[in-house]
Amino acid sequence: MLVPRRPLALAAAGVLAATLTACGTVTVPSGEFAADPTCADVVIGAPQEVLGLARTETSSQGTAAWGSGEDTVVMRCGVTPPGPTTERCTTLEDGDGVRIDWIVSEIDGGFLYTTYGREPAIDVSVPSSAAPDQPSAAALDLSRVVSANTVASTYCIGPGDAA
Repeated sequence: MLVPRRPLALAAAGVLAATLTACGTVTVPSGEFAADPTCADVVIGAPQEVLGLARTETSSQGTAAWGSGEDTVVMRCGVTPPGPTTERCTTLEDGDGVRIDWIVSEIDGGFLYTTYGREPAIDVSVPSSAAPDQPSAAALDLSRVVSANTVASTYCIGPGDAA
């Protein structure tokens, strides 16, 4: 049976709110496992642009951000990996065939995408104002760095897929 993960969505709302207070450096709480060496590789390898927004400095280890003010997209590496959930899990594939499974949660003012089946887990908060028509484009922009640094051990399944 799948179990809901409400604390994840609540924590994400705090991440999104924290980005709005930034002025120059984006203030972002780090994930519990941000010290994982893989997170350094993820942050270093993260693109200079996401959704056409320029990368900006962040305050915490294992984080990256793009944009400013209410339009800030935030990535945190080393968040608690999600377990089984009733939240929407979707596989996003970029134009080069890179596929990543993401748990998608609505948060205040946007969406939170959290990698599923990968450790360290990575989340990406996307305010609706930054991508009103396709918020998943931010997760797609990060697919290559996620795939290059983490390996999938489990995948999204639907109710009819369980054995």
